Amino acid sequence: MTQQLHPPGGACACVRSVLLTSVFTACSCLLFVGSTAADDRTDFFETRIRPLLVQKCAECHTGDTPEGDLRVDNLNSLKKGGMGGPAILPENPDAGLLLERVLTEDADLQMPPEERLTEQEIADLKKWIADGATWPESNAAWATATDRASHWAFQPVRRVDVPEVANSDWCRTPIDFFVSAGHAARGVTPVDQADRRTLIRRATFDLIGLPPAIEDVDAFVADESPDAFAKVIDRLLASPAYGERWGRHWLDQARYADTSGDGTDTPIPEARYYRDYVIRSFNDDLPYNQFLKEQIAGDLMAADNPDSPRANDQIIATGYIALSRRFGNSAFAEMNLIIDDTIDTIGKSVLGLTLGCCRCHHHKFDPVTLNDYYGLHGYFNNTQYPHAGTEHQKDRQYFVSLTKTKQWPADYESLEAWAVSDKEKLSGDSRILLGGDPGQKGDVAKRGFLSVLSKDLPEIPSGSSGRLQFAEWLASDSNPLTTRVIVNRVWQYHFGKGIVESSSNFGLQGSQPSHPELLDWLATFLTENNWSLKKLHKEVMTSSVYQLSSTGGTENAKADEANVSLWKFSRRRMDAETIRDSLLSVSRLLEGGSGGRHPFKATKDLKYSQGRPFMETFDHRHRSVYLMTTRLQKHPFLALFDGPDPNKTTDNRRESTVALQALYMMNSPFINETAEAFANRLKEFSSDDAQRIQHGFRLTVSRLPTDEELKDCLTFLNDYRQELVEGKQPEPEADKLAWIAVARVILSSSEFLYIDWNVSRLSDKQSSFEFNESHAPERHWSKTE
Repeated sequence: MTQQLHPPGGACACVRSVLLTSVFTACSCLLFVGSTAADDRTDFFETRIRPLLVQKCAECHTGDTPEGDLRVDNLNSLKKGGMGGPAILPENPDAGLLLERVLTEDADLQMPPEERLTEQEIADLKKWIADGATWPESNAAWATATDRASHWAFQPVRRVDVPEVANSDWCRTPIDFFVSAGHAARGVTPVDQADRRTLIRRATFDLIGLPPAIEDVDAFVADESPDAFAKVIDRLLASPAYGERWGRHWLDQARYADTSGDGTDTPIPEARYYRDYVIRSFNDDLPYNQFLKEQIAGDLMAADNPDSPRANDQIIATGYIALSRRFGNSAFAEMNLIIDDTIDTIGKSVLGLTLGCCRCHHHKFDPVTLNDYYGLHGYFNNTQYPHAGTEHQKDRQYFVSLTKTKQWPADYESLEAWAVSDKEKLSGDSRILLGGDPGQKGDVAKRGFLSVLSKDLPEIPSGSSGRLQFAEWLASDSNPLTTRVIVNRVWQYHFGKGIVESSSNFGLQGSQPSHPELLDWLATFLTENNWSLKKLHKEVMTSSVYQLSSTGGTENAKADEANVSLWKFSRRRMDAETIRDSLLSVSRLLEGGSGGRHPFKATKDLKYSQGRPFMETFDHRHRSVYLMTTRLQKHPFLALFDGPDPNKTTDNRRESTVALQALYMMNSPFINETAEAFANRLKEFSSDDAQRIQHGFRLTVSRLPTDEELKDCLTFLNDYRQELVEGKQPEPEADKLAWIAVARVILSSSEFLYIDWNVSRLSDKQSSFEFNESHAPERHWSKTE
């Protein structure tokens, strides 16, 4: 535990000291304040600059013999320039030939020669150069159509054989053979296996997002059977908390929110039905292909079999589509943007493609055409989305009716679902919108699939949108993108990053897979096991690579510093929900259940305006997955600790390290509340101070304190308690405040807040626990004056 001991509140010296040694500086002291700006610049380049260069410049200024010896397909070439000198000087838009030739009035020198750039395009170029000319790394920017179609992600999933490796004794599962082959290729050797306390803590946070109970840790440490860890996994997968943890992962993809996202951000009390459906689906191990089909076309499935016990769930599942963000301030304003959000979300979350790029033009990098995009558009243009109410149309419309059954949850107040249905009057196939402009309609695009994967057209029944046929293609065993994307996500959430690191972009602009054969093996495993995510979890977690320690391997770092070959387990900080849930759990404040309907006004009174949109925040002590989520503002805790963006699908959450987080852990009312409750729990455990501290360590970090840690804690406790008494505090109050201070230190320690902090332990005769051999880190504990 690397953390300064300090009293609550206090002098500037205390604040300075804690900031210097706080939990969030323990790892690297790196600040990521500029991460959002950097991401914005990348998005600006990908949406404004790269397409401009491709459309207007690439024909003449790429390849081995570019005009004027100037290439525009990489930043170095632009900075180097051609015959006339540098084309750009980053951060200096007034220098360089690019803008000079764009702005010139000389028709013989103007670029591009056929048509002058628009004022907006020129402004974009100036802004891009002034901001430093951000250019994300990519080796595939100007691939030919043939190259695009032959890209690895669009090829059928291969049935691959497990490779032969020299280190076969290390391998527990087929996964390990693929990883071991990668070790050999990079010249690294795996570190030792994690000790049992580290392993059960890792697995428990991974699967249920909560700290392991002391009795579960002790039972696993004492269980000498060969399947001891497999039994832990089975127990965790059977816990209702599993669905709450892994359902949250999917809600990141589904851009879940309890509000509409338009000018009023009107609340949708029934949105939680979809959230609960997702959690139930994970707990029930609903096959992932069925899970997908229900979210795309569950209403049509229910209509085909209305007496099915799943009919209500299937309708509710289409909340995935209904959650598409609304725009403007009237019902279905910018309907094409709503449909675009649907297509973009399906593309990124399910197929791992940026389909939204095709609304205005063929995809610049991937083999996806305008015909493909508007073929998908046709399914949703024939779909009736619900309306939550806006300033100009305040009444709710087009919610889908449900049937009250014996299984109907008692806290569901409405028999209406925030879901979709087919329109009463269908419009058939969509016409291509030229430049994405609804006022400029082009040719008709037949409803179909992505032509790079299938040129077949679906047989759509008369009077149907065709969403069911689309869903069946999307979730078919033969769809190489759907299968690869989901197994990659499961891997990402277990290891911190996917085999394909750009987990929502498998296209030519995305990352190459670090272990391509393993990716295909996992995809095959999933389909051959009835798309069971729980079986996939177990296969991954029983592997040797999952059970590696996160320490050691100094020589390996020289060959593979980024740990691409997985020679160790990478340390990660808890995500926002896990931090909050863990604090509530160890302090015994966590309440079961969901809390029911959010405390919105009565549904009939949910009427807001653009000038006075819904802007409330609701708190409770249930798990964080049940917190009310708005689109126009994040919950303060989730915003501070890098929660998901509810306006778009979130694949990889940021992990920032900023001073405000440390200050929150020191001074916020929530931390004060949990620290006081945790202190009370320790005091109830024993009348002996040492035993209380030992119990606190076991509850939070699953181990006993070392002799040194215990001594430091006791010294601080006694000294601070004595100072308070000398300051005229009554002894009971002094004791209370001193224990709250100790509790706060434990709860804000790096070891508690990081999964697999893996602090090596000193020899400790007071501890009955056995740990792997390791070196104890330097300690930084001291009493703050």
